[in-house]
Amino acid sequence: MIPDRKNQDALEAARDLCMHGIALGKEGKREEALVQYASVISQFGDEQDTEFLKVLAAAMFNTGTTLAALDRSEESVIAYDALIKKFQCHVDPTFQLYVVKAMMNKAYRLNALLKNDDAIATYEAVIAEYGTSQDPETVAHLNSVKSFLAERRAVLDARAQSSA
Repeated sequence: MIPDRKNQDALEAARDLCMHGIALGKEGKREEALVQYASVISQFGDEQDTEFLKVLAAAMFNTGTTLAALDRSEESVIAYDALIKKFQCHVDPTFQLYVVKAMMNKAYRLNALLKNDDAIATYEAVIAEYGTSQDPETVAHLNSVKSFLAERRAVLDARAQSSA
């Protein structure tokens, strides 16, 4: 809980920056959106309050997706890694979901960079880490990962058999 007015104002400022970034992204102004997300991360990245952390997670995730939309896959992977590192130990389902989605998007970007083994390892890590989650939204994402992995393995097996 944010106890005083100063912190409430700071939280509102963080939310405003993040929402402005989202709005800019929807308008196709992705570079400008990145500036907003970077402001949230730099100004509020050390906050420990859960409400601040939710805004920070959104800004970090949106940084990764915006970089991906700009076809800046390597930078996107770095952004997702930062989110994963910061939030992977949180037990709150909100943060777990951000980590799962970041890991999924990271793996997709790794595929785009033709780093297929790293992508598969990332997908496998998502399942290993969060496969027992009971959160319905997380479970839905994990089911997508499992389906993708099964398809990907089938393709790789077929390639291996045809070249043998």
